[in-house]
This record gives sequence, structure tokens and C-alpha cells, in this order.
Amino acid sequence: MDMVISHESALSFLDACARKKSKPAYQIALAPYPGGLPYECAYRKEDFARFSLSRFARPNKCIDVLVPDKTFVRRVKGFTHHSAGGVLPDGSLLDAGGDILVCSAPMLFVQLCQGKSLIECIKLGFFLCGTYSPEPTSPTGTVERYPLTTTDVLEKYVPKARRLRGSRNAFAALPWILEGSASPMETELALPFFLPTKLGGYGFDAPVMNYPIPLPEKGRRILKKKKVRIDVYWPDQRIGFEYDSKAGHGRLEQHGSDQAKALVLESMGIHIESVTKAQVDDPRQLGILANMLREYGVSYKLPS
Repeated sequence: MDMVISHESALSFLDACARKKSKPAYQIALAPYPGGLPYECAYRKEDFARFSLSRFARPNKCIDVLVPDKTFVRRVKGFTHHSAGGVLPDGSLLDAGGDILVCSAPMLFVQLCQGKSLIECIKLGFFLCGTYSPEPTSPTGTVERYPLTTTDVLEKYVPKARRLRGSRNAFAALPWILEGSASPMETELALPFFLPTKLGGYGFDAPVMNYPIPLPEKGRRILKKKKVRIDVYWPDQRIGFEYDSKAGHGRLEQHGSDQAKALVLESMGIHIESVTKAQVDDPRQLGILANMLREYGVSYKLPS
């Protein structure tokens, strides 16, 4: 008998596993599990008692478990049952050891898109394909992690999961998901400019998140690094946006470094505009930034 961890519990676990400085308990191999959901899944209180579940515990949260269908749903204190809702495609599950299976990131994307707005689904995709993990104890509110999946994997998986709950929302979000966001703030900064007008955006060509720029010798001496990354960047037009680290990241000592970075990039013919949260939240300010992108030649589609 296997136990299948799903939804938010699985996402929290995979997120912890992918941290670049992960907790020792999470440093395990997660092997792909062939095939779909086993029919003999743990679903009763006495079943759960057989498993070591400390890895999946979250303060004041129930553990989400996946069962084959509604006939297996039970009310068990400390657990939330979810029925699969259909046959799981290959790539849906990972083997976490100890007869415990965990839903994969593409599977979680479909599951967690259920009941969300399209914008929320897009942001979820950014998170899964991003490089950050929420961490309240960190000065920035996040820590680095490896991406949980890629847009290519999502685009291959979601159509195969079309019979599962959440798949319609997940499929609609696919065209607007970008890889490489390093913080929720960077996601919020990018979205308004490349989303289509029907979703409240300006319809520009999609930027690249955290685009790497190799530095010349002088730039290396100034910044003491071989390359820098630009939060939101349009490479062909050599213009990018950086979230203001003083206002957004809460690190005063980083502000001077951000200014030096912008100056070095300007000397290379790359324009960087520092953007604050107040600007992102102000439609008038967003319009000014959108006009800047148009002046730099970023492809712009007129509202329909």
C-alpha cells in the first residue's frame, strides 16, 4: 500500500527539496513513479499510522492526500482527502521513499489551478518555474531554489491531463508563463507588460526573466563579479526593469550596488529602469513605463 501526498502538502515538500541550502531531512532522491495512481492507496486513519510523515508536516495545516475516487474520501483528523478525478498521465507522481508517493510539479500545477482565476494560475506557473522559495526568516522573504519544473514540461503534461480537475485553467495559463522569476515582486513587475490587453496587460513581446549579462573587464572590477542578471529584460531592444531593491527587498545596503550595476550596464548600452512597488500598483505609472518600452522599440500591440 502506498500513500500519495498531493496539493499544498506536496508543493511545500517539493519546494523544500529544491532549496539550494535545503534541510538535511529533505536531501533525498525523488525518482519518477511509472504509471498512474495505485488503486491501493492509504486513506484511513490506521493506514496513515504506518507511514513516517514528519517530512510533510506544516504548522496548523492538514496533510493533503490523494485517493483514487470519492469512495475513498474520509474525514480523518489532520488529513484532507482529494479524489484524483481521472486517470493520471505518466509523470504525475514521484517516489519519495518509504512507500510514499508525491505528486509532481506538473500534476500540482493542474491540481492547484482548480478554482483559481487565470491570473492566479499564471502566477502559480511563474512560481513553479521560478528560482525562489518563500522564507519568512530571510531578509528578502525568500531563499534560492532550483526550478520545480519548466514551461516545456508543463506544455507537454497539461494536455495529457485534460480530464483532471483544474486542467482547463492550467491549459489557459500556459502561454503566459515565463521561467526564471527570482521573487514574487519580479513576477508582479513583468506581468502587466506582456499579458494581452484582454487580461489587463499592454501586449508587449514577452521579456526574459533574470537575463544574464557577461561584464567587460572594467565592469568586473567595479561590481566584483563576471556577470549580472536583469530582473525583466528585452534583449533585442537592450532595455530592462529592475525591482527597486531598497523599496521592494528591504535591504538598504543593496541599494548602492543596484545603482552601480545600472551605471555599468548603461555604459554597455543597456538601459535599466528601477521600478518600485508604488509604480507597479499605479496604472498611470505603468502607462509611463509602457510608453518607454514602445519608444525603445519593443513590439507593442494596440488594444483591441
